[in-house]
Amino acid sequence: MSSRKTWYGLLAMLLAVTALLASFSAGTGQSAAAEPATFKSYEELVDYIEQNTLLARQFNTLRYGAILEDVSIKAEAAPEAALNSNKAKQTAAGDDGAADYSGTNNQVQGVDEADLVKTDGKYLYVISGQKLSIIQAHPASEAKKLSTIHFQGQPVEAFINRDTLVVFGNGPEADLMFIHKYSVANREKPVLTKEVKCSGHYLTSRMIGSDVYALVHAPAQQYEPGSQQPKVVLPKLSTDGQERTIAATSIHYFNSPDYTYNYTLILSLSLQDKADQVQSKAFLTGTSQNVFASTGHLYLTGDKMPDYAMYTRKLLDGLAAIVPVDIAQKIKAVRDSGQGYTEKTQQAENILEEHLSTLNYQQAAALEEKIKDIMDKFQRDLDREQNKTVIYKMALVSNQVEYRGQGEVNGRVLNQFSMDEYNGYFRIATTSEGFLFTTSPATRNNIYVLDEKMQVTGQLLGLAPSERIFSARFMGDRAYLVTFRQTDPLFVISLANPQQPKLLGQLKIPGYSDHLQPYDANHLIGIGREVSTAQVPQPLTEQSMIMPPPTREQGVKIALFDVTNPAAPRELAKYVVDRDDSDSAARHDHRAVLFSKEKNLLVIPVSYGSPYRIMMIEPNKGILPHYPEWQGAYVFEISPQNGIKLRGKLDHLASQNGESYFDTVSRSLFIEDVLYTISEKQLKLHKLENLQEIRNLTL
Repeated sequence: MSSRKTWYGLLAMLLAVTALLASFSAGTGQSAAAEPATFKSYEELVDYIEQNTLLARQFNTLRYGAILEDVSIKAEAAPEAALNSNKAKQTAAGDDGAADYSGTNNQVQGVDEADLVKTDGKYLYVISGQKLSIIQAHPASEAKKLSTIHFQGQPVEAFINRDTLVVFGNGPEADLMFIHKYSVANREKPVLTKEVKCSGHYLTSRMIGSDVYALVHAPAQQYEPGSQQPKVVLPKLSTDGQERTIAATSIHYFNSPDYTYNYTLILSLSLQDKADQVQSKAFLTGTSQNVFASTGHLYLTGDKMPDYAMYTRKLLDGLAAIVPVDIAQKIKAVRDSGQGYTEKTQQAENILEEHLSTLNYQQAAALEEKIKDIMDKFQRDLDREQNKTVIYKMALVSNQVEYRGQGEVNGRVLNQFSMDEYNGYFRIATTSEGFLFTTSPATRNNIYVLDEKMQVTGQLLGLAPSERIFSARFMGDRAYLVTFRQTDPLFVISLANPQQPKLLGQLKIPGYSDHLQPYDANHLIGIGREVSTAQVPQPLTEQSMIMPPPTREQGVKIALFDVTNPAAPRELAKYVVDRDDSDSAARHDHRAVLFSKEKNLLVIPVSYGSPYRIMMIEPNKGILPHYPEWQGAYVFEISPQNGIKLRGKLDHLASQNGESYFDTVSRSLFIEDVLYTISEKQLKLHKLENLQEIRNLTL
């Protein structure tokens, strides 16, 4: 009778979930374009979070037979994810700054991304440890450190805009981020002019003109000392020591049950605003996955949560249709009664147990088979819904953030480069899973085009079955995707007609690219790994318990692709670091890439050797940490005419054995004919012509 017990217990749980839905009255469906509702009071906010969290967990009990364990209520920063180069214009250097210098390798022209190193063509602003150093960098012969700003917390990223420096960081207290604004008119004596503190963790930021927008994730619940239950808290914002609590009546929500909630706060300030006010917009969300910003809009993504009420009603209707009318009426009466959760559950179990006792074996088996079919479809529908991504669109208008609507697509987003805005359309690439014919869903990859109202207007579905997107790049009316399983297919997709995206061509080669860097309109640079299709040999004396991997990853790979003929893309050239254990931060952080088409220059950080801090014991030295054998920067010449040539390797190693974690080269840039490489402790200057070292400054 265990299967029968499972059946009526399952239905009883469903009734309990239905009761929970009926008892929760905060909010109904909202128009996609309407401003999200706000809470009427703190009490309504608490009730919303507690009831919706319980509802989401009840559904997982219903589906999987066990309530999910409590997830962390700490807000975590989400991973981050067409610009032909990172060459900057002389807009902030002043009259004595260099005319030719590289800026941050931003995704979108006109949208600056904060980074740990910034330059205005004359000065460098470098974050290292708990300090920021201001360096006079140009001319190279006069390079020197001018000043150092020390922080109690951990600075993370910065912007420079003429004589204004903005620094973002976290701490020193837990769940607290900060924004510091400085006047650096005198680079030797920076002056703090604005100090902002906000609950949560700094996520990312963008600067458009003189307007700065920062995203923060803050926990909606926290445990108090000695308490076994988390308490719903409100985010706090402090400006120059004046603290205020963001009221529940100012917190927007999207009426979506979730397992855990966070606040997503968008802080904005104008560097040209004499009033120097900090604006804030608060949303109750799950943890946003990725952020994309154009010059006029900000897009936030999050996982789709199913409409539990709708799916519950559909499931109940399906189950009621396969039991006798009198049993269905009894179940509906219990469902619609005003009793509590426990009473409804007990009554439902009694009704079902009584009905089961009247059935013979064949009748029970037939009924259970029907129930299984209904429940299987129910789970597939929910899985399909949870495999969707929701995109929230915000307009950025004169330092103000205005909600513009939301849309949804199937699948998950890899990073910010999987999104783009072009001619009023929003384009997005996703990896989704199918749930129709298999219990182990096969992946597929898709391109969606959404209009200004965030409605899907065009789509291209089912690319590279059983593979996942490893990198994406949108360039004008084309999209480029790299997927991977055993080989590296580069897909060229036309978006010239937003209503009908079309696959133009593809190239399959070993390896994969984690980052696609535009070279020009007809060429792309891929940064990733080489992969050997040869199987790794297995010892004959050992019985293999699992199949050997079909591929073996090799060294860091740089590839130059020619897409002049989109129907037949080609790999023009490639360079592979001859160490299988090599790696590069440029694979996952585009800001670590220095590229200039005009200078035929590509610089990326590279390391090889064990990435793990294995403890070693040496005579007379005790236990020592072991770090990668080598870490530094690879400098390449790159062009369609001459391919990819390694010009040299630059490092900041303090000793020959390379035992220093802080010697990792994290960023590089150029100012006119000088190449600058930056690590935690050093700044090195090299002639671009021959890579000869000019100067070495300690940070």
